[in-house]
Amino acid sequence: MVSRAKQARSSSGRGPRLGTQFRGDLAAAYSARGSSSADLALHYSSKAKRDVALTGVLQLLNFLYCEIDPNVATANYAPYPDIAASIGKPFAALVDVEITLRDGAIKWRRLIQDAPDDASLVEELRARVGTGLLAHVSQLEVWTHDDLTANPVRIRNALRVTSWMAAARYWPLDEFKSKILAHMQRQHTVTFGDVLNLEAGSRQALSGAAILEMACSGSVRSDLMEVPLHGLSLFHRIGD
Repeated sequence: MVSRAKQARSSSGRGPRLGTQFRGDLAAAYSARGSSSADLALHYSSKAKRDVALTGVLQLLNFLYCEIDPNVATANYAPYPDIAASIGKPFAALVDVEITLRDGAIKWRRLIQDAPDDASLVEELRARVGTGLLAHVSQLEVWTHDDLTANPVRIRNALRVTSWMAAARYWPLDEFKSKILAHMQRQHTVTFGDVLNLEAGSRQALSGAAILEMACSGSVRSDLMEVPLHGLSLFHRIGD
């Protein structure tokens, strides 16, 4: 938090209070929400490299699902303006997130409460994906609330992991990552506790954030999809 405040300071040496900054981040989302009563959440996204405003439970669950997924390289949680400019507002309204996978493939994801999806134009959009102006999009996915909550461990871990990464967002982690990789080169598989113990004091938290960021980016493998995050959570060197 201190680093963010320093980063926001003006040339006079004084900057806006953090509460004011966060209210500014959410102002556009509140305005776009209109008369809807959906909850709003503001989270830092390691996949988008910025704070993102999420409207409603489906958006939040999808955010958590994407952030912890090592196959997801980047995520645009507000793709409407770009898509609208390309193929029009009616089609853009059908897409909730644009995902770029580590192999370069781009997917559009639509979020709905329950199946079937009976919104108009969905099938037409699906038919257009992969051709013409949408030749760069590989797939239109439709995910329901049940799809997003099928793995409760994943959701629980994602909540914790995103918090660790958000807390360390203004700290350079390359030093910690290098030390972790050197340790994994010798041990092949390490526990979360092992990684924390590579450092002392407050630096342990940065070491923890580093290994979690590496797991979410696919730099190392982990059991975060199946086992609650704790001191014995496992992280493996790629290739082992």
